[in-house]
Amino acid sequence: MTQFLTRRIFPGPVWLHFLILGGMLYAALAALYPEPKPILGPPNAARLEAMTNSYSKIVGGRPTEADIERFIDLELRDELLFREALNRRLHLRDPVIDQRILRNMRFLSPNSELTDATLVEQGRELNMHLTDEVIRRRLLQVMTQLIIASAQLSGPSDSAVEAAFEERKDTFREPARVSFSHVFLGEVSKGDATTVLERVQSEGLPPAEAIRLGKAFLSGFHFINLSWPDVHSRLGREFAASLEALLPGQPMNIWLGPISSVYGQHLVYLESFAPEREQRIDEVADKLRWDLKAEAEKQAVDSAVTKVMAEYEVKR
Repeated sequence: MTQFLTRRIFPGPVWLHFLILGGMLYAALAALYPEPKPILGPPNAARLEAMTNSYSKIVGGRPTEADIERFIDLELRDELLFREALNRRLHLRDPVIDQRILRNMRFLSPNSELTDATLVEQGRELNMHLTDEVIRRRLLQVMTQLIIASAQLSGPSDSAVEAAFEERKDTFREPARVSFSHVFLGEVSKGDATTVLERVQSEGLPPAEAIRLGKAFLSGFHFINLSWPDVHSRLGREFAASLEALLPGQPMNIWLGPISSVYGQHLVYLESFAPEREQRIDEVADKLRWDLKAEAEKQAVDSAVTKVMAEYEVKR
């Protein structure tokens, strides 16, 4: 009866009927019960904690919920790239990884007489490539480079650089810069410091000679093209603020002071000052090209990660 029905619908031999019906059944089962996706996550708790602690040390506070979500995204992304690197067996053909495994094995067995190749093989059998953080970072680096290379990105064009400059030119500013020499007088009164200044001015002493009237100063006596943050880091906030307040309208190559700092009193010989200004495109073109290249590479990696991650069941 079955053979009669199938022959009316599917002409041909019986074995062909079984193949057709079997294929239809397999397709129906696959549609009703698809193969489950591999699971990605949840993120490694120890790595998330390390990210949180590092953030707290740098920023000085606990991360926000948005920061935590960003850490989770980063950890899932790295785990995906790590798995893909293993799937492509990149750990088997990287000399840096071989050297790391060999180093670990020599540490565990310092008196071993086995060859380097044998020790590396034993290290792989111990799954060192799965547990060593240095190897993990190396595989992430290699996998990222592989994605970027496969994207075949071209460098940013001149028009792209010009467009980026127009969009971001408010952020490109050359900071104010000052050049000066100073005489460090130490912890003396302002009156005594003024007396020394009057002597320097009356005798017309150049900085090289005037310095002899002061004391040794650890950071030196002559500073060229320092930004205000640089002045702050070398001579302190009080000194930087006082000098900056004295500059408007001042001619160059004159003595100023006395100026106080956390170290004591200073006499300052002002040599040059350039106020803050907008930078020209020729000054920032190289930086813009580098930034645009880095952005394109990041986009290529992000797109590849998003595409592959769609094949996983992600658990956060």
